[in-house]
Formats: sequence, C-alpha cells, structure tokens
Amino acid sequence: MSHLTEEQLVEHYFAEGANRVAAESHLRICSRCEQAYEEISNALAVRAPEPPKLEPGYGKRVWQSIEAPIRPYSEVPKRRYFSWPRLVLAGACLLGLAAAFLGGSLWQRSRAHSSEAANPAQAKERVVLFILDDHLDRSERLLVELGHAGGEKGDPGDSSQADSFQADSLQAEARQLLPDNRLYRQALSGGSDPMMAAALDHLERVLLEVANSPDKLNSADIARIEREMNTDSLLFQVRVLRARNSRPGAKVESLRKGASI
Repeated sequence: MSHLTEEQLVEHYFAEGANRVAAESHLRICSRCEQAYEEISNALAVRAPEPPKLEPGYGKRVWQSIEAPIRPYSEVPKRRYFSWPRLVLAGACLLGLAAAFLGGSLWQRSRAHSSEAANPAQAKERVVLFILDDHLDRSERLLVELGHAGGEKGDPGDSSQADSFQADSLQAEARQLLPDNRLYRQALSGGSDPMMAAALDHLERVLLEVANSPDKLNSADIARIEREMNTDSLLFQVRVLRARNSRPGAKVESLRKGASI
C-alpha cells in the first residue's frame, strides 16, 4: 500500500489538495500516515502569543501622562444669520435695486415722451406713410385701367355699353380716391419726402380731371387725359413708391432723408 507524501499531507492540512476525500480515507486506515500527519500538524500550528495582563489603573495612568500637553478647545460662538445688522443690510440692498429699476423705467418713459413731443410732425408723417400702401395700390389699379380704356380703338362718338360702364367705374373710383389723396398730400407738405409729395400732387390733378369730366367718358376723352396729364410717368412713379415702401425700414428712412431715385 502506498503512503501519502509530506507534500500531500501539507496540502491536506491547508485543505488545498485535489483528493481530500481519498487522503482522509487513507489516514483512517494507515497509522503511519496518521502519525506523520499529526507531527506535521503540530509543526504547522501557529498560535498567537497571549497579550500580557494589564495592571489595575493602567488606562488612568496613560491618560494622566498625555493630558497635560493637550489644550482644550475653546467654544465657538454660533453664527446668527438673521441678526438685525444683516437684515438691515439686506433691506437696504433690496431698496437700492428697486429704486434703480424704477428710475430706469421712468427715464426711458420720459425719453420716449420727450422724443415724440419734440417732433410731432415727424410722428404724424410716419403714420401717414404706413397707411399709404393701400391708397397707392388703388391708385395704381386706376391708372392701369385708365391706360387700358384709353388704348381701345373705335369711333370716339360711339361708345359701347361696356365702355360706358368702365368709364363710370373709373369716375366713381377717382371720386373716392380724391379726398384721401388730398389728405395725404397735405400731411406730407412739410418736404420730408419730396418724391411722395410730387407724386400725390400729380395724382390729385389726374383724379380731378377724371372725376370732373363729363358724365359719359369715351376712349377719346380718356386718351386725351392720358396725353395731357402724362399718366404713364405717374404710373411709373407710383410703382417705384410702392416698391420703396415695401422694403423693411424704408418708411422710416424716407422720413429722415427724403425720397430719391
């Protein structure tokens, strides 16, 4: 019967052997291996030395030896965040911020009022320019219809029913545009926008001619008005003004520099 080696006995002691069950069974039936295992176990058993017993009063003597150089901590006063000086300072800061905000708002408001009061005429002209778009659009359509009606060929003394209806509508539209055009022309009479003022003056003379013509306008009458009043040039001016006023900032810029091409 083969016996266990010293290495196998050491591994079995430290529970590291792969065949622990076989080694345990062998130790039960082999007295030689069992004796060798006991010797190895006694040799490998390590016992920690027992600490010495302390004498009575040992802790008290140690504390007395280190108590003298130790300085006691002084008591730190508690911070009071809501003391009266802090509350007064916070209130003063809030009042200062509120006063600064109120003063800034009043200054901006007074500046706006002073600028508006300093130049009421310019503010009035700005409003007029903004509402002129519709008036220029209607005037452009009237001039285009006037050009179509004057360009039709036919007997000047013989007008059809359609021509008569078109002439009546042109006269009605001219009579509606005339008071508005006069109002806008007077509002822009200060010279801040000479191109607009000249176009409105020219347009007023055309509207007066169309509105005050005989009750039944024919193609010859319309052609004469176009020739004498130079409506083609006026139509071009109206289109230029509409294009200028449709650009962002053009209305306000025209008040500052006037109109120029």
